[in-house]
Amino acid sequence: MNAHTRAPWLLGLLGVCLAWAGCAAKDSEAFFPGGGAGDSAPQGACTVDEECPDPAIFFCNPVTSRCEASCRTQADCGAARRGQFALGDCDRNPLGCQCDQGKCVVSLCSVDAVCGAAVCRDGRCVAPPLAAGAATCQITPAFAIGRQGTQVRFSVAVSGAQGEPLVPAEGISWSATSEAVSGGGQGTQALFTVVSPERSVERIAVRVGEAFCEAHLTVLEAPIAAHRVRVVVTDELTGRPIPDVRVGVSSEEGILTHSGVTDGEGVALVSASGVVSLTAFHAEYGYLTLANHDVEAGSGEVVLPLRRNPLEVHGGVRGVFQNRPVGQNLHIGFTGLSQPGWGMEGGSEQRLGPSREVMFELGGHARQLNLPTNFSLTAPSTQASAEYTAPGLEGGCAEDPVAATRAGLAPFSIRCGMRTAWALSGDMPTAELPPDLFGASQDTSQLLAQGIPLLRHFHSSVVRDVRFRLQPVPGANEGTPDFHDTRHYTPVDQQALQMPLGFPFAVRVPSLPKYRGAFLKNAFVLGTVDVPGRGRVPLGLGLAVNVAPSDPNTDLQSGLSAPGLVGVRMAPAHHGLEGNPYQVVVLASTHAAALGDSAGEALSALVEPLPALMFDPKGSAPLSFSSGFLPIPEGARYNFEAEPAGGLEGRQFWFTNSAGRVGTLLRVRFTNRFGRHWTVLYEPSSETPSVRLPVPPAPFEDRTFFGDHTGTRALLWVQALAVRASDGKRLSLALLADGRTASLARLDEFTRAFAVLDYRRPELAWLTPDQEGLILPRASTVRVRTTGFRLGTAPEGEGFVQLSFLGGMGCEGMTVRGERAASQGLGEVELPLPPDCSGRDVSLTATLVDPSGEPLRPSVTYTRRIHIL
Repeated sequence: MNAHTRAPWLLGLLGVCLAWAGCAAKDSEAFFPGGGAGDSAPQGACTVDEECPDPAIFFCNPVTSRCEASCRTQADCGAARRGQFALGDCDRNPLGCQCDQGKCVVSLCSVDAVCGAAVCRDGRCVAPPLAAGAATCQITPAFAIGRQGTQVRFSVAVSGAQGEPLVPAEGISWSATSEAVSGGGQGTQALFTVVSPERSVERIAVRVGEAFCEAHLTVLEAPIAAHRVRVVVTDELTGRPIPDVRVGVSSEEGILTHSGVTDGEGVALVSASGVVSLTAFHAEYGYLTLANHDVEAGSGEVVLPLRRNPLEVHGGVRGVFQNRPVGQNLHIGFTGLSQPGWGMEGGSEQRLGPSREVMFELGGHARQLNLPTNFSLTAPSTQASAEYTAPGLEGGCAEDPVAATRAGLAPFSIRCGMRTAWALSGDMPTAELPPDLFGASQDTSQLLAQGIPLLRHFHSSVVRDVRFRLQPVPGANEGTPDFHDTRHYTPVDQQALQMPLGFPFAVRVPSLPKYRGAFLKNAFVLGTVDVPGRGRVPLGLGLAVNVAPSDPNTDLQSGLSAPGLVGVRMAPAHHGLEGNPYQVVVLASTHAAALGDSAGEALSALVEPLPALMFDPKGSAPLSFSSGFLPIPEGARYNFEAEPAGGLEGRQFWFTNSAGRVGTLLRVRFTNRFGRHWTVLYEPSSETPSVRLPVPPAPFEDRTFFGDHTGTRALLWVQALAVRASDGKRLSLALLADGRTASLARLDEFTRAFAVLDYRRPELAWLTPDQEGLILPRASTVRVRTTGFRLGTAPEGEGFVQLSFLGGMGCEGMTVRGERAASQGLGEVELPLPPDCSGRDVSLTATLVDPSGEPLRPSVTYTRRIHIL
């Protein structure tokens, strides 16, 4: 990794963890947006702290040569301690001030409970907003399907006359159109239960002041005939039923035995008995297989939520950071649109946007950096504005879904999204930057550790409701999608100083898991708020490394008492996000470049609810997680062929993990070159460690293959999940599929831990010779690169590179095996040519073989034609 690629990587981590993350020239301005505390500072010049009235509550700023307010404890910020130098903003604020890194900052609220009769809005305790100010509203989900016993939680988002978000504390009234549905609520959320066994169509309504909106609830009849399963297929991100989905029933041997097609309400009745797999096939959606489902033990009901193919349409936001402080500062900004779940379903293009070349100058040195378009980086000498674009996912954008349904509009006639635009950004004095941030050092872990203190400059900015159009992606049908044309993206300018990350606290990271015998090296803590219908919004972060020493704990951080503690800074829910649940996520990972791993990335994460934010900069009461990390899901194997091979039956996926528990269920995903998925859900155990996939019925493509003319295998990605209800009880896959009290559409809501391993797919590339027809001397060495393949013998290794020859003299029938990498982590293999092999037009074929010497199936080969003279 050279300096040009390392710096964006580090800055991206400072931006926000693995694919997600304002600031001021002076910290006092950042925390007193309506006016600082400097109006009470003594007049006159100074050179040392002792020349100030009281060095315990003042310091001499060497830049301005003036005394400025300071503190050591919270008491130093109050009028009783400061006397004639009292800080007006602290005394006027009902919550007073906190002492944050030696400066008094206005205390922020994060929940209504701390505000007494007032409520918490935009971090301040204020009078409750009135429902009378509501002009429009939107219910999430807009569409729901259930039968007797199904519970559905609805949420409402309210806006004022100018489109501004409004979160009223009262004056919200929920109702259902008939007694077929019971329940209700008084706040922004309500829980309804279907009590009728009869078929009906219901309306869930809410009134907020003069605003009125409805949601559509389809009630299915309760009884299901024996040996039949009613499968309901919905769009995961909109809740709409999907018609014309082929639902296949396959046996434990992977043979399709029965099938059906969903009607206009997304319902298909299929014949099934015993243990079967149910697969939903639709050309415009990712396939979904519910594997090893016991029909007799279940209710006869299954709800399968599908995601649209991710790389076929795109849209999002574009804009610049507004109101940035003026000064000699480095600006770093990271933007995005909220995502349902953890962003694991879409491609990186739907999280980061495409890359772009950026000229960057710092310290008199100009550099060309390759940055994603949702990342903004400008130096003091850079004249360009802090521009960005950020892509988003479809869903939640219907203006009036019930009215559209009544008008008979096609359910997917509008391709659009409604998400929350967010940004974490900071303007940092260049004097505080690590001196070798853009230097020649290769120690990225040390650079990351040096960059952690910079987080105190960051601010959060959000725009809750952003609607954007989705348009077809050029090149998607050829497997070469181009996301650079963003003219149709919605203009949204973020505010650089909207809300400080005013809550510093510490997180106690559990013992880190291992991957290939080594502890994971990085830990990223992400603070989020989960907004119904919009998705998760990042509000803060923390960063840690595990290198000195490499052990189960993250390294000791400055200001904290022990290894394993990670400092976090987070903003409260603000500008329309209030009242939604906080979550803290810790993601432990080791990047491929750090481990020399050519087989993909490994990640393990924990999710913990957080009732309220804490101000605890010293980590006196760190947040602890209720469970430990899941092991990395190593040990997965799949036979892509229809015939037995490699100890597996045809089309059999097998998973065993010697590291211990693997969570409640396994999510396996195949991805072809068009970005289209086939996802398989099942619960592995010693009794059922495997599942056999059916051959898709015509005309559906087999997405376990890459989709190229050579018939190579698709990309493979495996995720283990620990899924629990709010009371901590385990949720089985059968219960989630049933859909009455929990559902697969809300799988991420119930996930408390997950671990991911990207197996990618085995590939070969020629390095030397790098083109056809070159001349090589006898007994010289050729070089190839392997990716997605682990060289070596079993069980750690997957096999070798074998070189075979066609043509020439003394060449045919010869083979050369490359058994070890000749590079540090790049998967490169050197193979010497046989000394007696020569001639023109000799074909050299590199093949990946298993430990027994048999070619992989499907085969992975690459041929070069050369002259050996």
